[in-house]
Amino acid sequence: MKKIISILCVITFAFSAFTVFSFAAEEEFMPYEDSLFFEYGDYDIHYRIVPAEGERKGRIMMLHGFLCSTYAWRNMAPILAKEGYECVMADLPNFGFSTRESDDIEIVDREIIITELMKSIAPMDEWIIAGHSMGGGVAVNIAINNPVKNLLLYCPAPQSEFPDTMEGLMTSGVMKWFMNVFFNYGTRVEPLVKMIIYAATMDWEFAKNYDVTGVTDATQYNGFGGGLCEMMFNVKATDLENASKIECPVLLVNASKDIIINSAMKEQMHNAFPDAETYIVEGGGHQCIENRAEEICSVTLDFIEK
Repeated sequence: MKKIISILCVITFAFSAFTVFSFAAEEEFMPYEDSLFFEYGDYDIHYRIVPAEGERKGRIMMLHGFLCSTYAWRNMAPILAKEGYECVMADLPNFGFSTRESDDIEIVDREIIITELMKSIAPMDEWIIAGHSMGGGVAVNIAINNPVKNLLLYCPAPQSEFPDTMEGLMTSGVMKWFMNVFFNYGTRVEPLVKMIIYAATMDWEFAKNYDVTGVTDATQYNGFGGGLCEMMFNVKATDLENASKIECPVLLVNASKDIIINSAMKEQMHNAFPDAETYIVEGGGHQCIENRAEEICSVTLDFIEK
């Protein structure tokens, strides 16, 4: 009996130590040295700040595209910061290292969450908001309802709602399991990831030397695929019908070799912002914010400093 009690004590101690270690590890989880987390309801939103060098001229909230994270802005943010703009890069819900949505999460529009994050740092009228691809659609919705200083849209993708008839299938346990497995193991095939990077940038030299962990660490984290399944039916459509309510100057950047954003989507954005200043990244792909960062930053700085 004493032997059994001793064994149980050892097991209990081991379990307790594991539990304490697990909670400590979770509390200390830092994807990057400059990682920060913003709590809102059931959400923990991962974000990073690149401080402005010298006198601060403004603040830029940077929202990434589909399947991306704060990593996508790693080349643009330091250039803009060097010119005096504080850059805040946020992982939208379900992406990067932010909360994955599920049945246990009380859903909140991502526009509301990001707006509250911005307000926690500075008043809304101090902000410039930038969005790439999917993040562009989110940025538009935020700018419609808030007095931001400028709206910067890079290869923006207007969001639409998914048909309700697909919800049962896409949010089923089987589909979430499949998507989790796909992203967890499929993204471990480095040549495949680099081919996707090439298709997104149209730049083989850039893709060949790309550190894929900047993408795969996030897609393999905490049920990424399952979060995407839930997200499809929680997103707020881009409200282009009310884009005329946006009073701030708008910069609209597209890329000539973008195979993600089709001509109809580009036309939607141009029609929504007929007075926007436009720029084409010649020879650039959809993810031009990464491999053509210097060019795009030059255009951006010219625009916001006029």
